[in-house]
Amino acid sequence: MRSSIFACAAMALSMTAAPAFASIEKPSDEHKGQWWTNSKGCRYSRAGVPGETMWFLIINTARKGCPTYITTKSHTGMYKAHGAKI
Repeated sequence: MRSSIFACAAMALSMTAAPAFASIEKPSDEHKGQWWTNSKGCRYSRAGVPGETMWFLIINTARKGCPTYITTKSHTGMYKAHGAKI
């Protein structure tokens, strides 16, 4: 009984979390510039340690629905796929 409750909870969580991750717009792997602008007009600046690519929101360009950061490549696993949306 207990394991079936946990299984149902895990399934419900995965169904609600998946669309949020799928809806995050990211720069292409070929994008090599320092800055990137998404379709909502939010601008991001590239940062990260060697081998890791993070995009941090330039705060004065923030719009509703834009994540505070985007992880496109991470070997440390320190960051989630994206930060909280504004």
